Amino acid sequence: MNISAEPSMQQILEVIPLGIGVFNRKRQVVALNTLLAKVIGISGEEVAGQDILEVFREGGVPPDHPILLALKEGGNYTGPVTPITSRFPSYFSTHFVKDEDGGIAGGLVILWDARRQQELENAVLRAERLAIMGQLAAAAMHEIRNPLSSVQGILQLLRREVRGARFQNYLEIMLNALDRVNSLLTDYLRLAKPGIPRREPCDLKELMAEVAALVENEISGKGIRFISSPAPDLPPVALDREQFHQVLFNVLKNALEATPAGGEIRMEASVDAGQGAARITVRDTGPGIAEEVLQQVFDPFFTTKEKGTGLGLYVCRSIVENHGGEIRIGNNPDRGCAVEIILPCK
Repeated sequence: MNISAEPSMQQILEVIPLGIGVFNRKRQVVALNTLLAKVIGISGEEVAGQDILEVFREGGVPPDHPILLALKEGGNYTGPVTPITSRFPSYFSTHFVKDEDGGIAGGLVILWDARRQQELENAVLRAERLAIMGQLAAAAMHEIRNPLSSVQGILQLLRREVRGARFQNYLEIMLNALDRVNSLLTDYLRLAKPGIPRREPCDLKELMAEVAALVENEISGKGIRFISSPAPDLPPVALDREQFHQVLFNVLKNALEATPAGGEIRMEASVDAGQGAARITVRDTGPGIAEEVLQQVFDPFFTTKEKGTGLGLYVCRSIVENHGGEIRIGNNPDRGCAVEIILPCK
């Protein structure tokens, strides 16, 4: 039976996705893999037996750099070494092996690519800045909303008093514009602070009926057939009733806007006892959604509507995910699209 030869230390070092250099008690290089040699700008074979300090100095590391001091004094160091790794951000660390008497028997230096680490650090900083901006924006929105509400109230009073089609038309234009601004402010405030859900047992059949009643006039006005079919054995589901009222209203409103006159909207609800999940589905018979648009429907500020804010579905997804659930949108096999909301029952 043939037994394959054991891999050498150099072969092992080459397959490790790190830059590694090994040195003995005299700080002489024993092995250096290709990755570390490339970063330093030398040949790994040429430096065998050389002092590891000289190798790094030749690579451009300043004499007073902490890594050289650590190698000289036998201390551990972890930190960036940018002068010799200008191609990408990287970190070095030193590690020493002690002999039985506590002296240094040798050690190694390790280099790793810090690009991913830097990306994560930058992402955290961006998130912190965005959070602060969101808080400031929410405060500003509240301050803007109060005087706007006063203006809207006065215009509504004027509409009752003013006579004349021309002035009535002007007031309607202003009130419609204020409605749009208020809607935008509301979406921004929900985006900035969706709130922690207060989950309580909720009767989905009642909630579905309440939401459907809000758009009943629009549905009948367009001659749309509306079918609500919650499962007869539907148990209460733990959720924040107010937040999910907002989710279902937004989804149903989108279906209503997409469905042409004479079309059909179907809202269903059921529970999968095996998976412990409730499923709410809203289907319409509209034109459906283009495949390239499907990938963006939950992106903030993305909208295909002329007067849309692009925040409705984004806020809906945040609410559903805060409940530990999932929301999906896809096209029906025949026509129209379906929005599916999956929620844990407990």
